[in-house]
Amino acid sequence: MKKLILPLLLSVFAVTNVLANDSRAEEVLKQAREAVGGERLQKIESIHINGQYRRVLGDRQMGGDREISISLPDKYLVEDSMSMGGMGTSMLNTRGLNGERTWTSSSGGGGMVIRFGGGGPGGAQLTPEQMEAAQRRMFQAEFTRYLMAMLLHPPSSLQVEFKYAGESDVDDLPVDVVEATGPDRFSMRLFFDKKTHLPLLLSYRGPKPRIMTMTRQGGARPNPEELKKARDEAEKKMQAEAPAVPEEVDFFIRLSDHKKVDGVMLPHKLTFLTDTEVSEEFEISKIQVNPQFKADKFEKH
Repeated sequence: MKKLILPLLLSVFAVTNVLANDSRAEEVLKQAREAVGGERLQKIESIHINGQYRRVLGDRQMGGDREISISLPDKYLVEDSMSMGGMGTSMLNTRGLNGERTWTSSSGGGGMVIRFGGGGPGGAQLTPEQMEAAQRRMFQAEFTRYLMAMLLHPPSSLQVEFKYAGESDVDDLPVDVVEATGPDRFSMRLFFDKKTHLPLLLSYRGPKPRIMTMTRQGGARPNPEELKKARDEAEKKMQAEAPAVPEEVDFFIRLSDHKKVDGVMLPHKLTFLTDTEVSEEFEISKIQVNPQFKADKFEKH
């Protein structure tokens, strides 16, 4: 697999001239929406994205194919087919948002179990209801960020306020910065090129990811009971080792390689950073606008 390069891609300086100016925010967003697609944006009801991603996972690298399916107003599905560098194993991880329902599933991996995050502060055991609510908030925030990156609109179910946050620089390009806030402490910033008005960057804050991998001995594929046991053990260990106060860090999503698809300018490369470290690159090979999905596309299988 091609080695993931970790350069410092961004030069984001402190935002200046911070203003709580809704009219200015609406002006910036209007210019951006015109640059991206104008009235065509209002006609988009669904999107299907295909691409390849590369990710750093602890001391390993992994990558594979990714499919993202979006059906407005509230359906979102990510399917990651991945291979672990040097292990010769593959996994399929899926996460879905279908209205108020969320779900995840995984298969394959030859015994490799991967967990991100998990647990409450200081190892507090979360109830099933708390875990479901936390997962729903996480998926809805992720869904909203993708919609804002692609269509510059949040989902209709989320009441978002926009405020002009001033000016800054991204890769030495002057940008206008708009802050978006919503329920459940949702918050993000969007950075728009002053010249082209295209979105260049998204930023937000959140808990620093914790990663744990567990591998069964031997090459035999685990049965469902063994896989569930390994996942439960990983979850318990992460909860026990959780810090008293989760560390919050800055996350960035760099949007580049904009290309026109059905009259809409869409980014074809997303670079994800945790603070200044590149954690993932997602290169999009194909975007379909308004595809028809099967009725059960967003149900757990």
